[in-house]
Amino acid sequence: MRTAEHEETHLPASDPALRDGSLARALIQGLNTPLAALRATMESLGEEMRQGAQSVKPLRIDGVLREVDRLGKNVRELCELAALPVPRPLACSLEEIVSSARAALTGDQRERVVAARTDPGASIDVDGPLLSSALRRVIENALEATDGPVLVVTRREHGLASFAVLDDAPSTLGPQWRPTPFQSTKPNHLGLGLTLTQRDVGLLDGHLEFLSSPGGQTCVRITIDVKEDDR
Repeated sequence: MRTAEHEETHLPASDPALRDGSLARALIQGLNTPLAALRATMESLGEEMRQGAQSVKPLRIDGVLREVDRLGKNVRELCELAALPVPRPLACSLEEIVSSARAALTGDQRERVVAARTDPGASIDVDGPLLSSALRRVIENALEATDGPVLVVTRREHGLASFAVLDDAPSTLGPQWRPTPFQSTKPNHLGLGLTLTQRDVGLLDGHLEFLSSPGGQTCVRITIDVKEDDR
């Protein structure tokens, strides 16, 4: 998959997220909260070392790393929100898009992602990096909703290319549900993942759907219109 270059425009000052104060509240929750937790953990570690502790508890180190990862992810999402990419279509395969999305996950996350292809070798003209980033966010959301595996199913038929992400968590989303920026039930999250996904999929003239599998589990699907001359 070739890399597309993006031109960027900045989020307008009239954006509702800036006017109603939700961005400021999200910054406090998504940046200050993990920073405060990180500071508290580091102070605790420092006190243990001053008292001559022979070793540092692994759980404390894991806690520090989690807060650092969360903080970094929140900063990246805010940067992505502030800059609107301009899609640059290039030829790439559905498999390349899924592989790129999986490669951006952590090692533990990748082990839980199972990819299934119903049309091997299918290729489309699309901004591959932008689409794979959108797919990665959907996969991350599914991984956080369950401790089990997450299935990614790609399909190309009837003028459409689809990427369905299924997990075994009971579905709480319906076809009319839409993500709301800066609202999340998860601690220290900005609630921007699916919002950014919806925005970017829209820029690709695609659709983001929230469905249920036949067994009642969660299914989030990205669908992209395919031109007749795409291979």
